[in-house]
Amino acid sequence: MAPENTTAPVTVEDLPPHSRLLLKLARLRLSEEQVAEVRSLAARPDLDWGAFLESAAWHKMLPMIGRHVDRYRLDRKTEGSAGFPYPWVFTTAYLGNRTRNLALADEFGRVFDELAAAGVRFAVRKGFSLGEGEYHDPALRRIADLDVLVDRADAQAADKVLARLGYVQGRLAEDGERIEPYNRETQIFWRMNLSNQLPYRKTASRPDISDFNVDICHDIFQKKSGISAGAAELLDRAVPATLCGTAATVPAPDDRLLDLCSHLHKEATSLHFVEDRQDLQLSKFLDLALVAGASTAEDWERFLERVRGFGAEPIAYYALHFTAQLYPEAVPAGVLDALRPEDTAYLEQYGALDGQTAQWQEPFLLRLFDSGRHTAGTASNVPLR
Repeated sequence: MAPENTTAPVTVEDLPPHSRLLLKLARLRLSEEQVAEVRSLAARPDLDWGAFLESAAWHKMLPMIGRHVDRYRLDRKTEGSAGFPYPWVFTTAYLGNRTRNLALADEFGRVFDELAAAGVRFAVRKGFSLGEGEYHDPALRRIADLDVLVDRADAQAADKVLARLGYVQGRLAEDGERIEPYNRETQIFWRMNLSNQLPYRKTASRPDISDFNVDICHDIFQKKSGISAGAAELLDRAVPATLCGTAATVPAPDDRLLDLCSHLHKEATSLHFVEDRQDLQLSKFLDLALVAGASTAEDWERFLERVRGFGAEPIAYYALHFTAQLYPEAVPAGVLDALRPEDTAYLEQYGALDGQTAQWQEPFLLRLFDSGRHTAGTASNVPLR
C-alpha cells in the first residue's frame, strides 16, 4: 500500500518561472489574457532562459513556441518587457520542423500507397493523424516515426512492402550510414513485452532526419497489461482520412482517444521510458487534450462503453486524470467521475508492468519538470516492497 501523502497539494504557482512559462505556451492558441501572462512571466528577472530552452526541447514544444513567438510578436519590446531573447532559436525550430515533417510526409505517403496496393489494411496512429488533424499545421508537432495499426494476419504482407521500399528491422548504426540488426536481448524483450513489431528503419541521409522509422502495432495495449484491443477489431471501425497527401484511415474517434490514453499510460509508467527520460512530456498531454477537447458527447459515451468493454478503466483514468490537471477544460468532470477507481494509489506508481513497482515521492507537477527524477538512487523514487 502506498504511503499516505500528507503534504499540501502543489499548484502551478509553486513551479519555477521557466516551467510556468512553458505551461502557458503549451497550447494551440493563446488568448489576449494568456499572451499578457506570457509577457509578464518572460519579463521576470529570475526567469532562467537556459532552463526554459532545455525544458522546451525536452517536452518537444520548441516548434509550437516558435509559432507563438512569431504570431503573437513575443520578441517585440513592450512597456516593461524586452521580449523573448534570441527569438530566431524558436522560429527556426518551427520552420525547420515544417521542412522535416514535409519530408517525412513524402516518404510515409509512399508507404501508405504501397500498403494499400498490397491489400494491407492499416490505420494511422498519433503522428500525422494529429499533426494534420487537431494541430492544423504540419510544423507544430514534432513527429518521430510512423505508427500504423496492422492486423497480425497481414504482418508478413506488410513486411514485404516495407522490404521492397528499403526498410529493415533494426537500429541506426553509430556511423549513421546503415541500419544494423537488433541484438538478441532486445529482440527477446520486444517479443515478450510489447504489442508492436520491432521497428522498421531505413537511412535518410538528411541533416534533419537521421532515418525513417515505421512502427507496426497489432494491439493498442501492452501484452502484460492483461487487456487486449487487437488491430483487426479497430480496423473494422476505422474511418477514411487524407494524410501525407494520399488516402489513409485513422481509428474511430473513441478508439483513437483510448489509443492515446494507452500510449500515455505506457510511456509514463514503463521503466524503459522513465530511464530514457521520455515518460512525462507536455507534448503527449497536449495530444490527448486536443483530441479530448474535440470529442462530442456521443464520442465520450462510446468511449466509456469501449473502455468498460475492454476493462481499461485504470489506464483511461490515469491518462485523463493527469491531462485534466494541465488542461482542465479538455476532460469532462463526468467522464472522470465515471472512470475513477476506488483505490487511486496506483497514480503515483510506475514500473508495475516491468515487475518492479516503485512509488514516486514528488507530486505530478513537480516531477513533470524535474529531469533529476530519472537518476537512479535519488530520493525521487523508492521501490515498493
